[in-house]
Amino acid sequence: MNFKKIAAAGLSLAAAAALTVSASANSLVVVSDPEPNLTSNNGMWMVKLYVPSEGIDLGIDCLDLGKAVFTVTPTEPDDFEGAFGGAVVMSSGPVLSEDHNWIQSNFWGVYDEEHEIFGRDDATDTNPIKVQNSDVEYVYTLTLNIDDSNKVLEDSYASPDAYVQIALSDWSNEVFSEIEVLSLDLYNKAGDLIGSFNSKGKFTPANGGAASPTVTVEDKTSDAAAATDTAAPATTAPAAGDTTAATNSSKGSPNTGIADVAAIAGIAVVAGGAVVLSRKRK
Repeated sequence: MNFKKIAAAGLSLAAAAALTVSASANSLVVVSDPEPNLTSNNGMWMVKLYVPSEGIDLGIDCLDLGKAVFTVTPTEPDDFEGAFGGAVVMSSGPVLSEDHNWIQSNFWGVYDEEHEIFGRDDATDTNPIKVQNSDVEYVYTLTLNIDDSNKVLEDSYASPDAYVQIALSDWSNEVFSEIEVLSLDLYNKAGDLIGSFNSKGKFTPANGGAASPTVTVEDKTSDAAAATDTAAPATTAPAAGDTTAATNSSKGSPNTGIADVAAIAGIAVVAGGAVVLSRKRK
């Protein structure tokens, strides 16, 4: 048993409980040479599906979105302890009659019995998304269902200032391994695959069309840099059973949602009561 790693994991959870999470503690892999519609930093991986004012139109019928599935993996699987948490976010606008900007569903903890990683093995009201094992070793999926609470609204979609974006936001401080986003698959309301984004944010339609058919943005690096520099202040976690914490939110920039991410960073770590993560070592 590796007592050094166990002690470090204990310190990580204690730090989270003390609510001193900062953006620099997040664990996502920062993508090099991302597509112009991808924002990537160590706390967020976000693709823009449709932002006509920025020249982004991937040919997706965003009104027909039914499900988004992220696939992720630890970069150091032998050291991965499962302390992975954050939110999957559906965000669209502009804000008109209703506000669907930055609607997030939290997740916390990986349960992988095969590799003796024992985190949360179910979904809760406060953390409604479950991190599930895939058919590939050390590869996990997170599924966001798109319904009336987070769907793209027709009035907003018709606006010249429209935006539709989907993000994986991380504030877990997985201390032993970074987490890499491998792909994001989009499905329509009928359950058919629309297309997939690769790790760099390049979109390939399922019907065999051209990858990322219309992306004319010239430079997104400034947005990514600004997001990376955003520090997360201390925040107050909800009491056990509190379901109002962060599943629906309207704060933050309509372009990135960064202000909202910072404001609620760390909340999933202790939401809904204590989560014990342990791993048996050979």
